[in-house]
Amino acid sequence: MRKLFAPTLSAVLLLICFSGHAAGVDFGDQKSATLTTKAWAALEAKDWVSVEAYTEKCITLYTKQALKQQSELTAIPPKEVASTYWALNDVATCYFIRAKALQIQGQNEQAKKYAKMVVDEFSYAQCWDKQGWLWSVASACNDLIMTLGTDIDFGTYTSEELVRKAWESMGSEKLDNAIVYAKKCISLYAKDAKKQQEVLTNYAPKDQAFNNWALNDVGTAHFILGEVYSKKQQWKEAVENYNACVNEYLYSQCWDPKGDFFWKPAVACRGKLNKISAEQGIS
Repeated sequence: MRKLFAPTLSAVLLLICFSGHAAGVDFGDQKSATLTTKAWAALEAKDWVSVEAYTEKCITLYTKQALKQQSELTAIPPKEVASTYWALNDVATCYFIRAKALQIQGQNEQAKKYAKMVVDEFSYAQCWDKQGWLWSVASACNDLIMTLGTDIDFGTYTSEELVRKAWESMGSEKLDNAIVYAKKCISLYAKDAKKQQEVLTNYAPKDQAFNNWALNDVGTAHFILGEVYSKKQQWKEAVENYNACVNEYLYSQCWDPKGDFFWKPAVACRGKLNKISAEQGIS
């Protein structure tokens, strides 16, 4: 007599959940770009089931091509040809999205696993930001690994947001967080800031000052670092950052939203340097 399979209650529930899951996910044309875009939307909506579905589909379909494209590179490709490495970029981005989703859910070890996979296997991948630039997926994954278990969140990585978070962290006495945010701003935008500084011979007027966004934010980040290190009585580091603002980002300006005006970080830094020299004997 042939035995009939009688599914357990857990198997039935799993089948029901899987069927509902499949019905609720639309893979579209199944192109890597489509799947990655849908994964981003699912992440923003905190739809964890869809995040896993879209990222897994992209990873399954395109990992072989992504690894091939990675093997053809010895460095991150320039912006002009970045889209040539579409599979590499999208597969790595899907791993990052999955890691980010797991981090948000508090599954740090799993998040670290997927982030590390990008660092180890897809190090030259880039992701196009809708704000108009490419960013390194491996660098973002390194940041994610570094900040696991902390309340640090780089958000959109814009210079404005990083400086704002540095100010907020310093104001709430989270000094180590302030250092991380300020240093991240400097590492990402110092090159742009120096280009903007080079073309200036004086401070930009108020109606043009916002055009020097990188210069303003990097100069302000150095000022914040000077302030934080002063609070920590790390005078050498404080002097280094105050001097960097004065010597490298002289024409940076910082917008004060409460007073509706720009103030000059380099001028403030000179005052701080004079005070440290007089009180600590350090210059």
